[in-house]
Amino acid sequence: MPTVAERFVAALGKPTRNASGMKFTSRGQQMIWDSLGIQAGWYKGSFLYLFGDELAQFQPCLDAWSFIVPPGHADRMIIGRNAYGALLVLEDGNKPGSEHIYVLDPFLVTYTTSENLTLSSLVGRWLPLGELSTFTDDSVYRAWVKQNEVEPELEDVLGFKVPRALGGAFDVSNVQLDGLLDYYRTTGDVYAKSFPSTTT
Repeated sequence: MPTVAERFVAALGKPTRNASGMKFTSRGQQMIWDSLGIQAGWYKGSFLYLFGDELAQFQPCLDAWSFIVPPGHADRMIIGRNAYGALLVLEDGNKPGSEHIYVLDPFLVTYTTSENLTLSSLVGRWLPLGELSTFTDDSVYRAWVKQNEVEPELEDVLGFKVPRALGGAFDVSNVQLDGLLDYYRTTGDVYAKSFPSTTT
């Protein structure tokens, strides 16, 4: 029977560029994570960046979107991102059995989780089986890369000019290259006036 890591690679491919892995303050959680054998790095070309320690630099994105991301959470870390700037956020990650993963999606303007969306189920089911389809859909990214013949770097984002709730289409004509931190700060100021302050 394939291991979790083998099923993960079969679905998403091997990382094209490896990265230093994320670290937990809980030794127990670190042991659980290490036992899964999932590598940090770039997946699906450069569309997904998962489980690398460089993701910590994007914590200010969560602060910029405090209108839907509850502020002040002491145990919260970003564990993944896609090229559109959607973030996988692990809450209570240093409490094995209590953690939950949320998706902060700037196209949908939502911060959501699902029952049993934990670190183990993320790599064992949600990502390899495509159950986070809005996070893993790279069709617009591929179209943009083909047009521009360049792949965005970690600090870049193909940000949606208009989110879905305001009539924006999931289309290459609705994205533009920007810096990820600037994108969240700019849109946070605008969207806070247009969207209700709720989480699910």
